[in-house]
Amino acid sequence: MFARYPWLLFYLLLTGCAGSQERALARLDEIAGRVIRIPCQQPDYRYRQVENSHVAGLIDEIETLRCPGLELQTYLSREAARPDGMPVYLYVSRPHPALPVFLQPGSAGSDLEHRIGRPASRKGARWYYGSDETTEKVIIEWQNGLINSLQWEWYFD
Repeated sequence: MFARYPWLLFYLLLTGCAGSQERALARLDEIAGRVIRIPCQQPDYRYRQVENSHVAGLIDEIETLRCPGLELQTYLSREAARPDGMPVYLYVSRPHPALPVFLQPGSAGSDLEHRIGRPASRKGARWYYGSDETTEKVIIEWQNGLINSLQWEWYFD
């Protein structure tokens, strides 16, 4: 929701109404945006047609971009408010130049909680950032004390 309405997040942050998870998700969303803008040197694009659930007869596409250690899915629709597409899913399992040092796969995640905030929950080797207010989530998976992968999921209908 905040990716579609950045002014709402800005307003909530200014007024102090945004909770800790909304602030963490805003920071993580900003980081994801940088990764999305520089995916890799030789991306592999695939497209799947889907029927638009709001406009009868309109066929949209899900674009899947794959690179070593990265997968990105974007919803593309000529009827959408964002003609460049709406991110749906991002998965990163290798170091990436757009990720800060403390979030790189393979790193110890030093200072991650201080810089992003506490996760909403921790289950086993996974940290979950999410909120009922935003309907998006981010999962950080750990292995042997190091970040193994990062996964963003954005809601759209």
